[in-house]
Formats: sequence, structure tokens, C-alpha cells
Amino acid sequence: MKPDQLSPSASFIAVKFFGLTREPEFRDLFDTGTVRYYEKICASLPSPLHYYHYWLRFRWVRSLYIKIEELLLPGDLLHILARKWYLRRLVDRLLSEGYEQVFVLGAGFDHLGLHYARRGLPSLELDTPRMIRLKKMLLDRHYPAHPHPALRPLHLPRQSLSDFLRQQHCLSAMKKTVVIAEGFFDYLQKAVVDDILSTLKNYFSSPALVSTHFALNELPPAHRWVFRTSLKIAGEHLQFDASMEEFQALLQDHQFRLQQKMDREQMKQELFSTLHTRLDLLKGFYIFSTQ
Repeated sequence: MKPDQLSPSASFIAVKFFGLTREPEFRDLFDTGTVRYYEKICASLPSPLHYYHYWLRFRWVRSLYIKIEELLLPGDLLHILARKWYLRRLVDRLLSEGYEQVFVLGAGFDHLGLHYARRGLPSLELDTPRMIRLKKMLLDRHYPAHPHPALRPLHLPRQSLSDFLRQQHCLSAMKKTVVIAEGFFDYLQKAVVDDILSTLKNYFSSPALVSTHFALNELPPAHRWVFRTSLKIAGEHLQFDASMEEFQALLQDHQFRLQQKMDREQMKQELFSTLHTRLDLLKGFYIFSTQ
């Protein structure tokens, strides 16, 4: 993605979260503050994206949108809710075990940096220059009286994460650090992923990684094509085309030990015990934490 480009994937994550949480059973998965956050983000997106805030308030529009999404890429919508729900739980678990600060890679419009900054935890978010400018403007507008995460621009791989970490003063290298990488590694080449994992392990004394992963090899060919093509049209490209087993081996090479890993079936079993929905969950989608 170009440094001056609005991230389509980050924008549509906010749009889809907002649309789905108009439905009571999906809204009840999250606290009111999180639901309101994405509503504010959706309403503040640049034109024409902010029109979704108006149209998705109508049930018939939501129903049509869901039918089209499920026809093209079954499970994509529900995976948005799953990643937000599970990531918060995994990070909270690590914080309860003594982790002290939060580092968000490719933060987009995600709410976790703000959530933990408001709890008094040192929180730092990285993203491309335009995304950081836009998010700062949105947080200043909607949360002027609340602590914000530190927002810093960094355009990987053109700029060095290692150089950035040596120069920043927001986080301590000696504190136990939760690194959040939601939908981050998928857009980077394997060599860049390898370098980032090495940098995190070498800089922080005790890093724990909480991340998502798309194993495209588990998608049917038609859905794999839709996944790739939709991102390509929006100007983004999936580059880290690795199976979950390959990613796990790469993590182990850098001494990141899997603590918890959830696949589609595990998430479906837990979520569907409380949800009464016909929506599927995206094949090949994983969420995991390491230490």
C-alpha cells in the first residue's frame, strides 16, 4: 500500500463491523464503547465510504449487503466480528499475566490501542502516514478528553522497524510487551515478515505476539480468487501466502512459542453456542497468541 493511500481493508472492516452490530445478537458480543467507536469511525470515513453509515441503518440494505457478501466470499462478514472478539480476549489474558504495554502494527482503525491507553497502559500504534493522520484526526474529534495511544507513521518495508524502535521513546524495551498484528503480516513478503519477527524478538526483552492469519490454501479456488481480486482492485495485495503450518514454523524459528491457536472450527463452536445465525465463518482463518 502506498504511504498516501487510505487503506480499503481497514475502512471496510469498520464498515462491516458497524453494519453487523446494528443487529442485536451481534451487538451484544461487544461493550457499548466498542460499538459506538466503530459507528463514529464509519460516519467519519472519507466520501463515498461514509455513506455506508446512512444506508446500513436500514435492515433491507443490510440484508442485501449480507447476501452479496456471503455469495462472493462465505464467512468473510462473521470473521470480522470473530477477530475483534477474540483479539481483545487474548490481549486481556496476556495483560492479566503481567504484560505491561501494547504495540499495534498496522493499526488501521482498530480500537484496541485507544482502549488500552484509556486504561492507563503505554500504547503505541504504527501505520502508513495517511492512516496515522486520519486516525489522529478522528480520535481528536471524537475522544478529545481521553488518553490516546501514541500514533507514529512508518511505511514498511521502505522504512526500518528496527531503526524506528531504537529511536522511539513511547515503549520500554525491558517491559513485557503485547504486540498486536491484526491482518498485518498478510500484506508483506515472507522476507519482510521474517525480518519483523527477528526485530521484535531482538528489541523487546519479553514480546508476546497476538495475530491473525489467512491460510489461503484452505479456501476453495473460487473463493481464493475473490479474496485476492477484491483486494487487488482496491490497491492492496496479499503477499504472505503461507499455510498455518508454514507460519508456525517461521514463528518457532524466532522463538515465538504458540500459547493459543484457534482455527475456524474452534471459533465456530464457541461463537455459535451463543449466536443464532446462518452466517458461516471464513475458511483458512486463524487467530493465535505466542510468548
